[in-house]
Amino acid sequence: MNKSTTTRLIAPIAAGLLMLSLSGCVSIEQKPSEETASASPSPSIDASVTPSPKATDGTATPSGNVPKETASGDSFQQSFETILKHATKTKCAGNDTIDANGKILFLIGDCRDIKITGTGNMIVSNHMKSLEITGAGNIVAVKSLREVNVSGMGNTVGWRSGDTTAKDTGDSNALGKDALAGVPLDF
Repeated sequence: MNKSTTTRLIAPIAAGLLMLSLSGCVSIEQKPSEETASASPSPSIDASVTPSPKATDGTATPSGNVPKETASGDSFQQSFETILKHATKTKCAGNDTIDANGKILFLIGDCRDIKITGTGNMIVSNHMKSLEITGAGNIVAVKSLREVNVSGMGNTVGWRSGDTTAKDTGDSNALGKDALAGVPLDF
């Protein structure tokens, strides 16, 4: 082979290899018309903060929280009345299961055995024989309650009666006469 034939064969092969090796490279240039706009400063926001009301012991109380004791009554009664103002009356049939979520209920009638499997409910009642909660995040206030069994998580049950038997096999539950003290009731 002579020199001119070799050059003619090598030149296209070299150009092909060069194109193949550069095929994965991409160059991106931003055109002047596609430039992003510069950010303009946002206006300042003027606001004021109003302090929370004070509880009877002088500590700040976030709005909606029920202090342990106040001049107008105890925390149980305040919680009961606050929930009652927003509650829907629901008639009990004896053995009832509340499997709804986020309901605010005033249970009336024959509320013997109540089971709550739902989440995030607020329930008040004048009387229950027994209450079982397997749900989570429920707030219950019962004036007269004989027995309560809670296996759910984050539930609060308060009652007035002195002879209530309580069993808690769940996590982070609050049960008792003063269980509603400080519970946020934001509506």
